[in-house]
Amino acid sequence: MSNFEALRRPERSEKPHQMRRRGWIPMALVTRDHSTTLLQAKSSEVQKALKSLDGHGRIDLSIEGEKGAKKVIVKQVDNSPLFGGILNVTLQEVSDKDVVKLDVPVVAIGHSEEAEGKGVVLTQPTTHIKLQGKMADLPAHIEVDVSKINVGEHINAGDIELPDGIKLVSSADATLFGIQVLRAVSLQPEGVEETATETEEEAETPTEG
Repeated sequence: MSNFEALRRPERSEKPHQMRRRGWIPMALVTRDHSTTLLQAKSSEVQKALKSLDGHGRIDLSIEGEKGAKKVIVKQVDNSPLFGGILNVTLQEVSDKDVVKLDVPVVAIGHSEEAEGKGVVLTQPTTHIKLQGKMADLPAHIEVDVSKINVGEHINAGDIELPDGIKLVSSADATLFGIQVLRAVSLQPEGVEETATETEEEAETPTEG
């Protein structure tokens, strides 16, 4: 689990864009009593922590001057549509007993023989599904067996079996995996095309005399 340190941010501190220019990221922590604590952390430390998140998006957060670390999840990361950098990060304090909603990765297991055929491929339109349950019970990822999928078939979110106490929040109709045909496969017997071509050539040859 990622671990990083943040500083408390005064309510009347400099503007967010000024902070980002100095290499700091403005952050907000929603505590368990639903109050909001303003924080800031070095941009490099935030990026490092986000890259090493577990499947639950959890972080051990230490606030300078305070004892112990808080267990938090990353609720939202706002990125600049123009420059791609991080604008703001919102964290939420949690405990193992808290009931939360999280986006959980979906992972394929097994081997589909159909996907080995020419012109077909295993597709994954949905990479994450939103689940609800106690923090301690939520899986880090969901495994889906794709070994029995045939061409034209698919597996939806509603088809998977979830652990006890875990509910599906995403649409049950969301497609997780499928076998898709990439190109049309010719059904003509071999030699038919060649025969047709030869006939056309004969028809185009002028008759002597």
